[in-house]
Amino acid sequence: MADTKREIERKYESDESGLPDLTGAGKVAGVLDMGVVELDATYYDTADERLAAASLTLRRRTGGSDDGWHLKFPVAPGVRDEIRAPLSDTVPEELAALVRSRVRGAELVPVVRLRSARDVSHLVDADGTLLAEASVDTVTAERLNRAGGTTRWTEIEVELADDADPALLDKVDKRLRKAGVRPSAAPSKLARALERTGGTRTRPAKPARPVTAGDHVLAYLREQRDEILDRDPAVRRDIPDSVHRMRVATRRMRSTFRTFGTVLDPAVTTPVAAELKWLAGELGADRDQEVLAERLTSALDELPPSWSSDPCPGGSPPGPTHGTAAPAATSSPSSTPPATRPCSTPSTRSSPTRHCATRPPGSPRR
Repeated sequence: MADTKREIERKYESDESGLPDLTGAGKVAGVLDMGVVELDATYYDTADERLAAASLTLRRRTGGSDDGWHLKFPVAPGVRDEIRAPLSDTVPEELAALVRSRVRGAELVPVVRLRSARDVSHLVDADGTLLAEASVDTVTAERLNRAGGTTRWTEIEVELADDADPALLDKVDKRLRKAGVRPSAAPSKLARALERTGGTRTRPAKPARPVTAGDHVLAYLREQRDEILDRDPAVRRDIPDSVHRMRVATRRMRSTFRTFGTVLDPAVTTPVAAELKWLAGELGADRDQEVLAERLTSALDELPPSWSSDPCPGGSPPGPTHGTAAPAATSSPSSTPPATRPCSTPSTRSSPTRHCATRPPGSPRR
């Protein structure tokens, strides 16, 4: 089963001088030498490097504490979501599904091998709590999918610890710059390796600035296409609002096909519109469930605490049976809530479907 980790880090160029002293940078009270770790990672992509073009990385890595498969999605500059799966010989299906919108039916093949000697240091506060991990990585890259040879470099990487304050990275950045360390020119190790060992595949030129009506329509359709592609992995990961955004993009594309039928070729758009209609239907079912869950949760949150507390802690006493009158509610705000349905499990505030409280008589239906 894959799990996800939010990765917040900064990368820097390095020479042979190693890691400058970071004691006193923000709340850093100590720098602990954790030794050198040998990492061996093979990066996978399609033959025409579609994942790299979308700033996605998929690798199989051994060494360190997180052996396995790692798939990284960019979130913001210096921020990525890393989805991990256990070590195996082939690409795990759960990760392959997350890149299917990019690779389609193309095969994922090894493109680069990176071997790194990682000299690790832990940045801790006065209580010994881990704030960040700083490392000096000596990297050897080997191109596997074309004749590009090998290259070698050294870089510094500072990764924020879980739940640590991101402002620490600004303090560390200031200290490193003062010591003459420059931010990395490459967004990732893979990007640097590809560039240095033969470059990346030639990408299609960006469309020229729209001029005609057709140009503007096509530019708008490309935006919606890209939104669908970007949202596909998020929908599969159940990221909040991803289903809604993807559904909106499908609706906008179909509306554009209908509205600009004199500009677009129906022979091309009609089959696509049919596929989009099917996709919108699939997304609609999930979206309806999301909306219903939001409404039910909101309604439960509005209930007075006395109504949402568990009337049957520790068990499921039988509720009123068929033909048995329920106790009448009084008008006093502090009175006991009306009879409740039987409980099958103890209820909790965070588990709406297990609440035992019912709508009080006379209250409006939501």
